[in-house]
Amino acid sequence: MKKINLLYFIFIGSLFWMQMTQTSCTNDKLAEPDNAICDSLQITYDNQVKPIIDANCAFVGCHVQGFVNGDLSSFATMTPYINGNNASFEVEVITDMTMPVGGFLSIADLEILRCWVNSGYPEN
Repeated sequence: MKKINLLYFIFIGSLFWMQMTQTSCTNDKLAEPDNAICDSLQITYDNQVKPIIDANCAFVGCHVQGFVNGDLSSFATMTPYINGNNASFEVEVITDMTMPVGGFLSIADLEILRCWVNSGYPEN
């Protein structure tokens, strides 16, 4: 009886593992944002972006002052990651969707961030 139960659990566990590894959504790409929506929202760092960053990126143990991979806790400290040749924020968050690690952004939050990037990163 114990061998049957063990084999059953191994089989069910294997099926579960295969299902979880085959249905990942991390590489899904969003459609380009509707510019009319972006224009009507007038997205700025202060009004819409900072709350998203604070909730998902700039908290203790992650992208705050002294963090080796960058400080995203304010517009000023975020500037090196949104401007110039680096632009790692756009690549990692919007294009590759590799951030936040261990979490995910909602479609609405991603659209807000994409509109913000496309409008040139307005602060306020």
